[in-house]
Amino acid sequence: MKLRANRPGRDTRDIRLLLALCNIPTLERAEQFYEEFYPGDLLVPRAEMIVTAILSGEPTPVPPSPGPVEI
Repeated sequence: MKLRANRPGRDTRDIRLLLALCNIPTLERAEQFYEEFYPGDLLVPRAEMIVTAILSGEPTPVPPSPGPVEI
């Protein structure tokens, strides 16, 4: 959903973390992942630019897992 919204400045940090958490190292893999949730849809050029910029920079460290959630 963050890639679908792709609001620069608002979603960039979240997209960066989600790419790291989902172990997505390339634009092609991001496109495949997106299409799993939105069959027949493609990333719009702005989302492609955001992903490309993120992946071309320093690798994002994967945040530690908070562990199981007790409800």
